[in-house]
Amino acid sequence: LYHSTFGSKLQQELQFPFFARVGVCDMFSCCEVPKEEFAADISVVSKSTSTPVPPHTVALTVKISYALGLRKTDFMGKSDPYVVVQVPNRIQTKVETHVKAGDLNPVWNCEFEVPGYLKGEDLVFKVLDKDTVSSDTLGVITFPATSFQEEGFDGEVLLEEAKGRKPYLKVSISGPTGKYPQEMAAASTFVVALTKPLGIEVDATLSLVKVCKIAEGGSVSKHNSTAPQHLQIQLGDYVAAINGSSEKEAITKATEEATNVEMVIRPCVQMTVQVDNKRKALGLDLKYTETLPEITIKSFKSDSPALNKLQSLDRIFAVDGVEQAKAMVDQMKRAQDLQSMSFKVKRAKPFPSSGPVDISRLTRIAKDDRGLLPQPINPTSATALVQIYIRSQPFGGSDKSSSGHRYDTIPIANGMINAGMSCQLIHYVKEEHDTFLEVCKQFKAIVVRCNPGQIKADGGDQAKFDGAMRELRKLGIQVWPSPDVMEQMGAKDALVKVANLNIGLEDTLAYYTEAEFAAGFKKTMAFQPRVIKQNRGSSGEGIWIVKLKKDNYCSSYGERSCDNQEVLILMEANDNHAEEHTVGEFVEFCVNGRNTKSGKWTSKGDGKYLEGGKAAGGQLVDQRFCPRIVEGELRYNMAGDSLVGIIHKKPKEGGISAVSGTGSIYTFYGPEE
Repeated sequence: LYHSTFGSKLQQELQFPFFARVGVCDMFSCCEVPKEEFAADISVVSKSTSTPVPPHTVALTVKISYALGLRKTDFMGKSDPYVVVQVPNRIQTKVETHVKAGDLNPVWNCEFEVPGYLKGEDLVFKVLDKDTVSSDTLGVITFPATSFQEEGFDGEVLLEEAKGRKPYLKVSISGPTGKYPQEMAAASTFVVALTKPLGIEVDATLSLVKVCKIAEGGSVSKHNSTAPQHLQIQLGDYVAAINGSSEKEAITKATEEATNVEMVIRPCVQMTVQVDNKRKALGLDLKYTETLPEITIKSFKSDSPALNKLQSLDRIFAVDGVEQAKAMVDQMKRAQDLQSMSFKVKRAKPFPSSGPVDISRLTRIAKDDRGLLPQPINPTSATALVQIYIRSQPFGGSDKSSSGHRYDTIPIANGMINAGMSCQLIHYVKEEHDTFLEVCKQFKAIVVRCNPGQIKADGGDQAKFDGAMRELRKLGIQVWPSPDVMEQMGAKDALVKVANLNIGLEDTLAYYTEAEFAAGFKKTMAFQPRVIKQNRGSSGEGIWIVKLKKDNYCSSYGERSCDNQEVLILMEANDNHAEEHTVGEFVEFCVNGRNTKSGKWTSKGDGKYLEGGKAAGGQLVDQRFCPRIVEGELRYNMAGDSLVGIIHKKPKEGGISAVSGTGSIYTFYGPEE
């Protein structure tokens, strides 16, 4: 569906086939860009000049490779684009590419030295359409000096002022060494398959597992002897996962015991960071041994001047030129006597979602951000998309892909990025609740993609999480959806409130206590097949289709009640599995969960649907079973009051639930169909 429908519409809209470069979704097939197209028209502007270069200028080189998806400006459906680069309001620094006639996806491969560039100045890149009268603007991007002065820049950026289009420009800016940084595609992780003995030792005392020793003769050492530089495992690199597990204990154990391992390595990059501390204490929690050459940052105080400059797990190996741990600590203690300090650090290579807000204090759960667009250089707003990874379930839950992200996470984030916002992908980990809240306070908006019941399934407290989201809203930070909206619109007892309308069923009941449930359910069950729904479930979990095994229903409601020994046939909607239990066992499971009185259950859930009472969302809804459900249901998707699409969800043959992942068939219709 995504490829044939959405993909083709997107291709028509954007009028170019570079899906992989745009990064909309890695489900799309990719049309390769001919090598000769990129090799053509290589033009290097001469760097020589007859004017002496002032001593305070800095040699800065930029390379403009290509643009994608430019808009049409003339009646023939073409544009004649070129790029102008300069320091804002300093025309003497201006350089420009040649014109590519009639090309909406031009390739320039032009390289310049920016004349008279002064350290700390911003750069503006403008893509213009050459015209005999004037030059129309096709897109603009401003690079703050802070985005390239430490390490340079290399990547595709979304252009602004593009009049409804979403064009990209591939730009490289040299760093202090005069060289360009590695491509973003030089991945933030790589995978190595190895055999025992690995010959490495790891340090798992922090949130990431670090390689601290590589022995000669081990498979890691042998791998390094033949692998290219960027795929070698170095001291200080992090082991993100082994054999599919990112748990620290599992990684440590596998390095010692596993015969065959597949290691996900997260390499480090070296950089220099300047901290303007305004004569304040640095407020760093450090881990170090005085005789060793590096110090690791464990955490920051909330008022630390180094916050958002340095990051948790940064490894410092020089402070103002001073080396060795004890000497560096002594130098940092002098912070109140200094206005600024220079740190040389090694840092885990960033993921596409690692900035602009520093999220390094949070545990990285996802294996990769494959398909995520580059974050905007100057986002209109900084947003985060929050997910929950259920550590006891395969892949972190049935809504996750193998990366640890929800299936819809990357497309949603790309939609935010295409709208000019940044969108960073983070996971809620219950052990880091307070840190998570502090990090979220740095964003302008939070998109919550945690299904009801998932936080509890990972051992967390939904009420505590909801309280944190309410605190963010009080600070003016948008939360979508807010806990209050979820409670008001997502509660199953809404079915009870419409029971007497023409869209409802009059024998729909809600139970909030054990006594209400035991009495009410036994009466309704004796009359007709039922659907019992918990309030907190997701994807059909805790939604039971219940029938009497003997089919001995009474003719009128209230004529009799079931006894505890009558046998029920139950089917759960999350996977259409069936099991048999007595009425008494079912009531016990729904109220108190798994125990000797409730019998043995094959359900993935744990019951306890009334836990916490009504105030905590504990409830069960009892509704008549409608046999025509096998024909499916219709879902009407709205944006405001506008219909944007219709989905017909039909259970698989022999099934009852149309929940995704149960073999159900989904047919999609447009709003006019």
